Amino acid sequence: MRAKPQGLLPRNPVPLWSPPTTTIDPVLEKDATRGDFPANSNFPLPQLKTFPGAFQGVIQTELNYSVILQWMVIMNPEPVVSWTLNGVPCGIGERLFIRRLSMEQLGTYMCTATNSKEQLVSAPVTISLPKAIVQPTEPEPMEPDPTLSLSGGAAISLIVAGILGAGVLIGGLCFTIIRSLTISSC
Repeated sequence: MRAKPQGLLPRNPVPLWSPPTTTIDPVLEKDATRGDFPANSNFPLPQLKTFPGAFQGVIQTELNYSVILQWMVIMNPEPVVSWTLNGVPCGIGERLFIRRLSMEQLGTYMCTATNSKEQLVSAPVTISLPKAIVQPTEPEPMEPDPTLSLSGGAAISLIVAGILGAGVLIGGLCFTIIRSLTISSC
């Protein structure tokens, strides 16, 4: 079965039905024109098929990965299916392909299917970046590394070697200076 081509949005996309609301409450919405009514009183919102899979309406994926959202409800007559990202129209068709996910494409997607008999709106799906899992650690006092500490004979021999090295370096500089003075005076 071939996928329907994804084209540009039409100039006048199918408007999403939403009564004018003054408050949004998950249990009760207030309609500014007709009063209060229970939200989702008849049935739960249709779920979208997603890749990668969504857990509790959230897809966590990395940037530059692909994401597929698909409308799965069969309606008769066939509906016009449109997609929104954070309430802004972003595509049409039964499937929304997001190739190479970018920061601008992170957010909440919803799908609306409208035919001559009814209009259905999907449950929202939020695409976000995975959260880094960092376990807190207890601070521990730093103790000196016993392999790097010097004491006793090792410390004395290191001091002697340092003094001899400094003596050789100073002697070499003095020799070079005296030699350059005697060569230049000749």
